[in-house]
Amino acid sequence: MRRFIIKGPNKDIRGEVNISGAKNCCLPLMAASILFKNKVILKNVPFVKDVHTMKDLLVSLGAKVDLSESKKMITITNKKNHKLVVPYNLVSTMRAGVLTMGSLLARYPQKKIKVALGGGCALGIRDTNWHLAGFKSLGAKNNLDKGYVNISTTKGLIGSKYKFPKVTVTGTSNLIMASIFVKGSHYIKNISIEPEVIELIKFLNQSGADIKFLGKRSIKITGVKELINGNHNIIGDRIEAFSYLCVGAITRGKIKTNYINPKYLKSELEILKKVGFGIETKNNSIEINSKKKLKPVNIKTGPYPNFATDNMPIILALLTTIKGKSKIEETIFSNRFMAAPELNRMGAKINIKKNKAVIIGQKKLKSADCISSDLRSTFSIILGAIAANGSSTISRIYHGLRGYYNLEIKLKQIGIKIKSKK
Repeated sequence: MRRFIIKGPNKDIRGEVNISGAKNCCLPLMAASILFKNKVILKNVPFVKDVHTMKDLLVSLGAKVDLSESKKMITITNKKNHKLVVPYNLVSTMRAGVLTMGSLLARYPQKKIKVALGGGCALGIRDTNWHLAGFKSLGAKNNLDKGYVNISTTKGLIGSKYKFPKVTVTGTSNLIMASIFVKGSHYIKNISIEPEVIELIKFLNQSGADIKFLGKRSIKITGVKELINGNHNIIGDRIEAFSYLCVGAITRGKIKTNYINPKYLKSELEILKKVGFGIETKNNSIEINSKKKLKPVNIKTGPYPNFATDNMPIILALLTTIKGKSKIEETIFSNRFMAAPELNRMGAKINIKKNKAVIIGQKKLKSADCISSDLRSTFSIILGAIAANGSSTISRIYHGLRGYYNLEIKLKQIGIKIKSKK
């Protein structure tokens, strides 16, 4: 099992990072390929572990998937009917596997579909109740048997109305896909408007779907007969971009991230400015520059356009080095502070009570042996190790490789003293 060894402190890191395509955009588009009768071409693909897992899942269902890492491209061809069982071994490590539920239901509404409940990061309760309630509004019944959700309809999917009790990204994407071929029109309220969800809607509309916004978080989906071919260029990964900006911040250096739309990180960039960092944005890049006077800040996560929960562990590590008392309130997941105990082992002072953290910034962090437990905590611990005095070892880095493409290479390119060992 690979580990990272990081020698710190790394100070005044300067350079540029080319941001990869967004994993959280790519995976729903791959799941949506099930809706198409012929071919889907995706460009600017990040070939992280989750993408390979989704490829294996689609192949197991009967799709032909061709990968070209050099061209950053995936071609998915559906020439025959799909299998209707989504196996546990392929969704146990990847939350996005649940997205095949909506696309299979849309494509085969009167067949019996079996989808294993998914896995992914251990972030607390992430059930599919709202997904299933959305499917029920279309006329789909479900039951749970031996860890699999069984879904079926008798009359096909019929349009009606559904309002999500709380904003959910995967729930929104799943219900949108399930509604594409609905009889009549389906109205969905309180949807997620994350950039990745907007890209899914753009992709489907450009491919022949009929999805219209009726308000900021309300849409009307009028059923179409079929989707034949699809082609889409995946947007830059806003979580990866913020992560590398925080490398510049925690080392008090200067980092420029390329191929990222600054609008996707509006709330996060405002927070960095409040702390005291200089931020310069262009159409497709963001640059952070450290300033001497830095101050603590209060943050509350929330659905887009608020501060992203995925970016919270990243800013948590940065704030451990900012003098004074900072506070974070996490409103999305119940177990998002998994990096805190590891950062505290490095000398950070983070106190967690329920969904809130109080951080007392320290002058110095010290090296330690650490274990990562989820995707974003991996980068959070890496940031701590980058700033800490001495050599730190981080185990279970496979969590980070699920979502960060060429992680070690990109860190080395900007001067971080990092190596990996088995």
